[in-house]
Amino acid sequence: MSDNSNNTTPVIARGDFAQALRGEIKLSVGPMLQRAWEITLRSLPWMLGIFLVLLLINLLVSNVLGMFFPFDEEALATQATIDLEQLPVGNIIASSLLQEILMAPFSALLIYVGLVNAAERKPSFEGLRGTLQHAPQIMLVALFKIILTAILAAVLIGLGSLISGGFALILTVLVVIYLQLSLMLAVPFVIDRELNAFRALIASFLVINKTMFPVLGLMALMGIILLISAIPLLLGLIFTLPMAFNAVGVVYHSLIGVDEETV
Repeated sequence: MSDNSNNTTPVIARGDFAQALRGEIKLSVGPMLQRAWEITLRSLPWMLGIFLVLLLINLLVSNVLGMFFPFDEEALATQATIDLEQLPVGNIIASSLLQEILMAPFSALLIYVGLVNAAERKPSFEGLRGTLQHAPQIMLVALFKIILTAILAAVLIGLGSLISGGFALILTVLVVIYLQLSLMLAVPFVIDRELNAFRALIASFLVINKTMFPVLGLMALMGIILLISAIPLLLGLIFTLPMAFNAVGVVYHSLIGVDEETV
């Protein structure tokens, strides 16, 4: 699935949806990781600019939600011990979930940049605007993922009464990771192929499960890279967070192929 350009740069061939569904496309972790890094270097200004905008929007959303679901973060942080009975768990959970759903279309801007980077095209303001036009479906994807994760977690935690509680917890974490990986291409499908949320989730699940181990290997390496890069005062995240989004773009382009009309 890969060639060499100038003897150094791995060029990942454009995938095909039908072949990916049949499991005919083979992925290699090394070339995909190198490809994600190289396209990050040239697209860093775009991605850092979007990150800055996301931080500002996230701050605004957080403050607005804090008005509807109030809880004193500073007081909680300064308490030596936390009284669970006084902890506004409902407000914290509702605020966190709503924030994740509301921020999903804006986070998708980084996924869009990763997609066009992987396809050797430049991001554009028109493409960013087009991504935001899919906001309702992207928010539905986030909602469905939250619901599925919550249901599976509740079922597995409930098994703690039948099996070891520690084993049930480990199993829950593994299943949640598996679910997140299986559905990682749902938003790219919405952006690139304009699928609705339900179809995008199904398509992602079917495609990723045909090549789970290479994708798992790539994302595990990205997780390690993110952890290591966060050690020196979080400065390394300036490069590795954009790289993570580009890695999603590389996986999508390798399996599906970014549509020529996605700009």
